[in-house]
Amino acid sequence: MSEILTRMKNGSKVAVGMVQLEPLPGSSMFRGADLNSMISSAIEDAVSLEDAGFDAVMVQNLGDLPVTHKVTSTQLAWISRIVFEVVKSVSIPVGLNLMENDAEAMLSVASATGLDFLRMKVFVGVMVTPFGLVESCAYEANRIRNLLNATSIAIFADVHDRTGINLGGRDIEPDIREAIDLGHADGLVLTGSNYEESKLFINKAKKKFPQVPVFLGGGCNEENLQTTLRIADGVIISSALKDTNSAFGRINFEKAKHFMNVFREMS
Repeated sequence: MSEILTRMKNGSKVAVGMVQLEPLPGSSMFRGADLNSMISSAIEDAVSLEDAGFDAVMVQNLGDLPVTHKVTSTQLAWISRIVFEVVKSVSIPVGLNLMENDAEAMLSVASATGLDFLRMKVFVGVMVTPFGLVESCAYEANRIRNLLNATSIAIFADVHDRTGINLGGRDIEPDIREAIDLGHADGLVLTGSNYEESKLFINKAKKKFPQVPVFLGGGCNEENLQTTLRIADGVIISSALKDTNSAFGRINFEKAKHFMNVFREMS
């Protein structure tokens, strides 16, 4: 079983720090880059997060925005190499999220590189996103995970991700149920349009499925951390660790270390 999933199921609160990549070749924003320099930057951020005390890191191709629905062959090759080098460089679990919501690509990378977990942004339903309609990937995720005998790789499913609008306007509760009962997600990632809505989503999920691990997927900071840790099992954090105060940019070790000192005191 996934190490990070096991820890959460055993009652530990976990913090996942993001390693955000520059544009990959094949993406809409690629203007030329050196693979070795991208590997070095990713390793440096991952090691900083581990040294700061984070429980896990998650690699994401944020620089590829805006994205289409499937990654290109070149993106897949480069992300696989980068992730493989990150896994070799740290001793904590490593996860992956591809902005394209490409379940087959994510599971293929995960099984080939020894990843511990994945985050899938539109797992059930259909979301209207800034880049068009994005449909559920639950079927493909389960098909490929079984095909690759990769059931030890945990799938954390976003439900009603804040970067889109749920098509049909259905309440979040039935989609949470379907992500778990029908989609077989191992855990959830919940993020509302603001922090109050995030709390509402998390409370609904924990009321229905108290044993299912739930991450707050965005918007966590030191000010709301204590409240977050009372209701959620973990946090995924990026912007609060950067000098830019946005998801783009490099990890600031001092900020990351300070955040984790506060996290440990509260958890």
